[in-house]
Amino acid sequence: MAEEICADFASEALFIGCLYKKPILFVDYADLIKSKYDFADDVTKFFYDSFEIYYKTFSQEVSETKVEMFMSKDQDRYIKYKKIGGWKTIEKQIDLADTEDVANYFDSIKKFSLLREFGKKGFPIQKILNHKAFSKLKAEDIVKTMRFNVDNINTVIGGGKSSVLLGKNLKSVIEKWKENPDIGEELPFPIWHSLFRGWRKGKLIVDGMMSGNGKSRRATKVAAYIGIKKRIPILVLVNEQEEEEWDAMLASVIANNKEFGFLKNENEYIEETDILLGKCTNEEYTRLDEISEWVSKNTRIYFLQLDKYSDSDLEREIKKHVLGLGVKYVFYDTLKGYKTDNWETVKQTATKLKDLCNELHIGGYATIQLTDDTINSEELTSLNIANAKQLKHVVDHLVLEKKIERSKYDKYMIKCQNNSGAWGEIPLDRNKVYYVQRIDKNRGGATGLDLITEVDLGKNLWIEKGYLVRNAKH
Repeated sequence: MAEEICADFASEALFIGCLYKKPILFVDYADLIKSKYDFADDVTKFFYDSFEIYYKTFSQEVSETKVEMFMSKDQDRYIKYKKIGGWKTIEKQIDLADTEDVANYFDSIKKFSLLREFGKKGFPIQKILNHKAFSKLKAEDIVKTMRFNVDNINTVIGGGKSSVLLGKNLKSVIEKWKENPDIGEELPFPIWHSLFRGWRKGKLIVDGMMSGNGKSRRATKVAAYIGIKKRIPILVLVNEQEEEEWDAMLASVIANNKEFGFLKNENEYIEETDILLGKCTNEEYTRLDEISEWVSKNTRIYFLQLDKYSDSDLEREIKKHVLGLGVKYVFYDTLKGYKTDNWETVKQTATKLKDLCNELHIGGYATIQLTDDTINSEELTSLNIANAKQLKHVVDHLVLEKKIERSKYDKYMIKCQNNSGAWGEIPLDRNKVYYVQRIDKNRGGATGLDLITEVDLGKNLWIEKGYLVRNAKH
């Protein structure tokens, strides 16, 4: 009988009211609430389960019309919705709920949820319910009182992890890899893809360049490839550039990089400045119209310019898009400290991004600025990262890039494969601009390698050429 009355029905109803009143709160609590355990009342459980589906698949805004439309999409759901009062019941909960008090509603729900689970296991929960300080107890306090048996309780708050015997299931894991290799989404740079084993979920890529060298432009190529050509939902968060600047980069990167299929030969390159100034030829505008139509039809890129970019702002926006819109990969341009240049805050933000990648099972990509004196560095290392030298410890793949001075072209050769697949070395072309990329960290394969990319920032052109090696003659 104890578990039947061990509930705070008022807090359950008020918590539901808060969600429907301010839907963004779902982002904060989606990973914490488990309706199977947390709602003792069937009505509040129904409203929560419905809201979860509504937010993830239908809309992130709540109105009577939208809720009615959503509920009616499933006959059984609609019948139950009407039976328990429909919108009038939700409206009453919204009116009574105080969103500023949602944390207290949540804690009470969790406290009683935990007690019910202890009760099912035969623990004397009535003693706790009758305690004179019960109203002041938190869920964690209840766990502490039964710490010696807490591992047997399967709840979100009280649950723990057990160790495993490493290697016990190794054969089955190897068989799984044989059938489904551990390779992530294809990247538009073949060597990156090979070295990183693709862009795997849970992994954070950080690309560093000096200011003005095009870190946003390279990110645009990856974003367009994943979010438009592959049609995989992605989120682009920016704190420096505006939407129109990204539109211009999007148009030029698709027009000038052969991976997108709109570049027939090299004399068809379109200058991004000509797009912005309206100086393209009729032929170029015809191609840009084709590109625009293709992008409009296929884009799965959600773009958001951040006025505030604290760690909590980032977390909320990322969770909102992952939970509500099915985003699989997140870009953040540019990674920097919020309201300060202290390196510790930059590392803290990088850690937050990495944690979110693991928690939400998504891929992360962030750009970061290298120090101005990087131009004088013979070799790139994480010491070249502005204000965040210890960032390397957090990320999975760290790429450091800089422009190669033409005066040093003779010192190097490009190691690459020819059309038949044979490896050889060719000189750098003095009429072209090249960037060297040091793979400074790689949780996918080799590190310490120097790659070379042909770059034309005016055209937003990025062509991976091979490996940069020393010229034996110099």
